[in-house]
Amino acid sequence: MHRNSSWSNLRAVPPVLVAVWILTIQDWTGASAEAADDSATSLAAADAVPAGTVPYLSVGMARVRSHDTRFVDGRDAGHAALYGSGQLFDAGAVDNGLQFHLAGGLRLPHRLRAQLELAAARALDWRGGTNYRASGEVQPSRARLDTHQLLLAGFHDFPGWEIAPGRTVRPFLGAGLGITSYRLGGYVQRFPEPDDPRGSLRRGPGGEIPFTALPGGSGQNFTWMLTAGIAIPISGRINLDLSYRYADAGAIRTDIGDIAIVRYREDGTRREIPVRIDETTADYRIRAWLATLRVEF
Repeated sequence: MHRNSSWSNLRAVPPVLVAVWILTIQDWTGASAEAADDSATSLAAADAVPAGTVPYLSVGMARVRSHDTRFVDGRDAGHAALYGSGQLFDAGAVDNGLQFHLAGGLRLPHRLRAQLELAAARALDWRGGTNYRASGEVQPSRARLDTHQLLLAGFHDFPGWEIAPGRTVRPFLGAGLGITSYRLGGYVQRFPEPDDPRGSLRRGPGGEIPFTALPGGSGQNFTWMLTAGIAIPISGRINLDLSYRYADAGAIRTDIGDIAIVRYREDGTRREIPVRIDETTADYRIRAWLATLRVEF
């Protein structure tokens, strides 16, 4: 059954990644401590933090993919339900797509950072498959998704290890809260291999595949994010940040509206049947690999 996104989805964050990261940090910090016993200069370079704040800007790209995006019937608004059963749904995921990131922030004392960030992704390709009865084993579906995300995020940089005098690679952990806006469109479900090729899902005279077109949808959702990564110094004021992110962006929905059921009669003529339906909904959880350049001022 469908459920709304909530803090219970924390269990979806890969626990092995977090555990390995913590153990790795412990190893790195231990190695840094041993090196510090031999060189006071190295210790100062690795742990030095300005007494005040340092502003910065960062820009980068992420490779994103949704996790377990399953469309089911949404709330009942008095119209027909598209699926009508908890056993029927449209399950899929966003194929790997690109997301642009821009952020402004402050590096704070005690190896803390805070930033306000904007992320945008256009024309993400969602692919899925329905499981309507008697409609064949292959029932591909496809939609287009645009998203904009505004997050307030905080990070903690760990001591790390020195790779050159005055240049220290630092692992970091972070979290953020904010809003995700989405627009869903071009949502079509197709039926190329029905159980009965001569029945109601027969093809058109030119081999046209019968399909159902769903209304689009748009909205805004509360979003939370967790991340782990490393900051690699490029120069005194420029860092390359490489990180893994998990974000729960709430639910995406198709609007209440008419679906277009396109079928072909026995004589080959096309018919289009409009049916008003309630919304459909899916949890939208995102996994991303992010690379950004962070420039301090």
